[in-house]
Amino acid sequence: MPLDRNAKNAACLIAYYGLLQSLHLLVLVRAGVLLLSGQDAPFPILPPPNGWQPQALAFLFGLGATDTIGILLGLRFAFRAIFKNKPSRATGILSLTIFFTGALVFAAGTIPPGAWSAHPVAYWAMVVLFLPTVYLFVLLLLPQERSGL
Repeated sequence: MPLDRNAKNAACLIAYYGLLQSLHLLVLVRAGVLLLSGQDAPFPILPPPNGWQPQALAFLFGLGATDTIGILLGLRFAFRAIFKNKPSRATGILSLTIFFTGALVFAAGTIPPGAWSAHPVAYWAMVVLFLPTVYLFVLLLLPQERSGL
């Protein structure tokens, strides 16, 4: 039986989310390695005009650790949904909740020091890339018969 429109949307969004979180993990690992080796902060944590304060770097490493947990859960969710046809709504909701919470905390810690105003294209590009995940989150919160999951 062919998938209905909601199921197709959900499948595309889940695949997109899995790809996005895979790239997110690679970018976080690269940023962590560069920062720990004493190099300048790379994308996605481009610094404000005066650079990152040591406390901010500790905050960013902690947030990166939390992000990693959410990413791994997101990858598990996407893998099971795409390759096993067994999506776990709870895992998807938990992963996206961690992600959205982390995004809000990231914004709260990076907007005031001026990082967003110094690098608006880089920071807003992240927002645009992750925007479709809001729709995925809504689909996961809908009853199964309405969401296609």
